[in-house]
Amino acid sequence: METSASRELLADLFEEYSLWYSSLAEEYGTLPRSISGVAEDGRQFIYLLDGLELHHMVRNKFIRFVLDELKSVAYAYGSLDIRGESDEGELVELLDLVAADTERYITGSWQVIRGKDGRVSDMLHRGTREGTDTEKHPGSWFLTGSVRFSEAEKARYGALWDEAKAEVIFKDRNAAD
Repeated sequence: METSASRELLADLFEEYSLWYSSLAEEYGTLPRSISGVAEDGRQFIYLLDGLELHHMVRNKFIRFVLDELKSVAYAYGSLDIRGESDEGELVELLDLVAADTERYITGSWQVIRGKDGRVSDMLHRGTREGTDTEKHPGSWFLTGSVRFSEAEKARYGALWDEAKAEVIFKDRNAAD
């Protein structure tokens, strides 16, 4: 998609996604990988990706296919990551969230604290940043025309998407609540 979303939409999407993940942690003790796309007309989808068993490169290309298929001008993406902390030399689990379009991004990270039962018990905000240099944000390619699909990929991803739709949440951002 070449159309850019508004700065306001990105800020709203980032805040909504942050609050949604906080509520998932509080209510269920889980933080699923997910993608949400918003079209220019306000149609939005939220797709939980944990059940999608694809190599990460193929999964990323599939995500690009879905965003393109639904004519998304902005997206939000949430995922867990394990990173080394240089000061303590230990690994920490982080929830990374991003809201982006072709021109801007907002990212945030939260350290995930788990209880003895393995469920998320707390999230500590580690920082939020935003920018317009999409080259500094590797996920910005999700909405660029830089990915081309072969006919075989279109058929494969189309079939995967048709199968997934039953589990995807669709909503209209312009509809009255």
